[in-house]
Parts: sequence; structure tokens; C-alpha cells
Amino acid sequence: MVLFVIYMQPLIMLSLVGDNLIYFFMKLKVSFWSQFKMLFDLIFISLAFFTFIFLGWNSFDLRLKIFLMSPYFLMFFFPVVILHLNYLKENQGVVFEINKNEIIKKSKDVISKYYTQDVEKIVIYSGGTRNRGYGGLAHSSYYYAKIKFLDGSDFIITSLCSNKIDKILSENFEDVDMKVEREFYPIIN
Repeated sequence: MVLFVIYMQPLIMLSLVGDNLIYFFMKLKVSFWSQFKMLFDLIFISLAFFTFIFLGWNSFDLRLKIFLMSPYFLMFFFPVVILHLNYLKENQGVVFEINKNEIIKKSKDVISKYYTQDVEKIVIYSGGTRNRGYGGLAHSSYYYAKIKFLDGSDFIITSLCSNKIDKILSENFEDVDMKVEREFYPIIN
């Protein structure tokens, strides 16, 4: 008997035989819903800003319109779009299955399986105001986890797959050294 418990993101699957739990994993991938959640701050700010601008559009002269729209594009729109495309390029078409002490990475024709003993450390690159209790800019909810392996290789899971990667990884990889590095603008190099 297979029981599927589905949340919007991430997908959690349980396989039961009788009363015994046999298999548990979290399936993380970039989806429309996960992208919408990450873009929600930008959408909200944009709606509020453009409502204000369009209500007074006829009463503003051209220089004032440019003056009011420039900070919006420089502080809100372009930083979010650049980060979003950067993260999308990194994880588009990749599916991660995270089990207790194991990560399976599926991309195109390649399936890679990694265990706790293969992981050197996990570094979470996060914006400075994320999880601090006060808001920041529209891009402050973007972050990613870089999983470094003992053989020198690594891969990245972005917040476009799930906005709770840090919690998922810390619960499933308790024995691995995990640290958080705060950056103003966490772009993937």
C-alpha cells in the first residue's frame, strides 16, 4: 500500500507496509508554485508601487516619473530578476530526493547518489535579513545551499526548489558540519 502525502512544496512521499514505515523522502524541484512563492514579495511591491504611480500618472511630469521609477527598477525589480534567473539556471530540470543521510540528484540522464559520509560540509548562503524577524528588500528571501563533498565536487540546491532547504538538510544530515554565510546579495558564482 502506498500513501502519498502531498504538500504544495516539497513533495513528501511515504510508503507503508502494514504499520511499518519503509521509505521516506522529500522530492525537491523547481515548480511554478515554488517560483511564485519566491516572487511574491516582488509582485506585491510592484502592485503597490504601480498603483501609486498610475493614480498620479497624469499629474506627474516626465522627469518626476523617471525619478520615481528608477529606484523601483534599481532596488527591487532588477536584483530579483537577476537572482531568480541565476537560481533557475542552476536548478532547472534537476530533481533532488532527500532521505535520511542520503541525497539523490537526478538531472537529464544522470542520477547521482550521495551519503552522509561523502559530505564534507553544507554551506547556506543567505541574505543578511533572512529569518531575522524584520523585512528586507524583495531579494532577501533568496538563498542557496552548497553541498561540498570529500572528493572536491559540490552541487547547489536553491530556494527555488524549496524555501526550507536549510531545515530539510539539517534534519536529514545531522552529523554533517553546516554553517550559514550571510551575504547582502547571494548570487551563485
